[in-house]
Amino acid sequence: MISIQLNGEPLAVPEHASLAAVLHERRLDPNAFALVLNAELVPRNRWQHIQCRAGDKLELFSAVAGG
Repeated sequence: MISIQLNGEPLAVPEHASLAAVLHERRLDPNAFALVLNAELVPRNRWQHIQCRAGDKLELFSAVAGG
């Protein structure tokens, strides 16, 4: 297991877990979020291919409609 941060909270994930796997494990709908990894927006089509590394900082953002 390695330690990362998800929205500022510590999270232990399996070594070599993909970004998509982290969302799946947390039961988060990948279509509902934009994902920023270490201050860089990651296109959704890359989530399955990028593996987490110790110390990574993931931030999830969702669009909010309103006025």
